[in-house]
Amino acid sequence: MSSQLDTAKVTESTKLLDRRSIWERIPRSVSLTGFLLVVLGLWQILATSGWVSPFILPTPAAAFDALLSFCIAVFEGGALRQALVITVVEALLAFVLAVILGVGFGFIVAESAFGRIVLLPFLVALNAAPKVVFAPVFIAALGFGIGSKVALGAFIAFFPLLVDTAAGLATTDRDKSQLFRSLRASRMQTLRMLQLPSSLPFIFAGMKTASVLAVVGVVIGEFLGGGRGLGQQTKIAGDLLATDRVYAYGFVLAVLGYLFFAAVAFAERRVVFWQRPHGTTTGS
Repeated sequence: MSSQLDTAKVTESTKLLDRRSIWERIPRSVSLTGFLLVVLGLWQILATSGWVSPFILPTPAAAFDALLSFCIAVFEGGALRQALVITVVEALLAFVLAVILGVGFGFIVAESAFGRIVLLPFLVALNAAPKVVFAPVFIAALGFGIGSKVALGAFIAFFPLLVDTAAGLATTDRDKSQLFRSLRASRMQTLRMLQLPSSLPFIFAGMKTASVLAVVGVVIGEFLGGGRGLGQQTKIAGDLLATDRVYAYGFVLAVLGYLFFAAVAFAERRVVFWQRPHGTTTGS
């Protein structure tokens, strides 16, 4: 009997493996490396074919040389290291401010009639407006220093957190809520012991989105409001038509955004330990 069960389990496992797509069967390192080589190959063909101007699309080798020069300059110190540090600090502060505002307003919207009826329509309308429009306002109010970049980055990043926080609080299990009411738990106890833990996956989803948008926001602020960050260095390279440096700096900023995202995902795995990466609970 046990051998029949083992055979059935092996058969079922084989069927599940057969249902996987080809991309799930190939090791991730192999698929990522292969995709990167294809992109670089197409890039090289376009850059050397004469179809695209070198002022628009430099060769991969030229962009890599610019990236290598940037890494050497950062290692040795100087203006480029300072620019990178400034952008990292701006993005980090913008992300923290976005988390405070997004989670705070999310709780207000989810837990109060004033938030749902009065505050939410104004916040949605504010989010629908082009964010670049408000850049001169932040610059006029906070100057050309780090404050205006942090404010613009937080302004761009906070809305996904607001929506996800409110959605997470609104999806609390009704049976569990009824149980807490039957036990005469206070509103604060229900919030702390039931609603907040159940909404954490939603909050972290919003934080992962906000972590990338914070980097985007501060770079936009540096483009429009000057300063000494890496976004301003990218703008200067673009004005000089040094597109190899533009691509190199853009790659660095993309890596920075990815590192922010990865840090939040790492924290999520430690805090929301009962949640699998694809969203199902460990008990299912």
